[in-house]
Amino acid sequence: MILLYKKSIVTVDVFYFLPDYTNILQEFIWQTEDVVPQYPRVHKFLNYWKDNIDAVISEVIVVNADNHEYRPVKATYTIE
Repeated sequence: MILLYKKSIVTVDVFYFLPDYTNILQEFIWQTEDVVPQYPRVHKFLNYWKDNIDAVISEVIVVNADNHEYRPVKATYTIE
């Protein structure tokens, strides 16, 4: 059986601080295409960060843009 994984746009929002400045919280936003819900590319990025970057991650928010819905406007109203 062959499983085909669908890629979708994923936004990763990383809040981090530097060891010398622990009271300054910084933000890094990254957007990429990844396989949902496994997120192998996001995991690879976060593991790289943990192993090679001195900044300490405080919080990570991962948002998937696959659940969007488009609804056309059926009517407009003017309030006078």
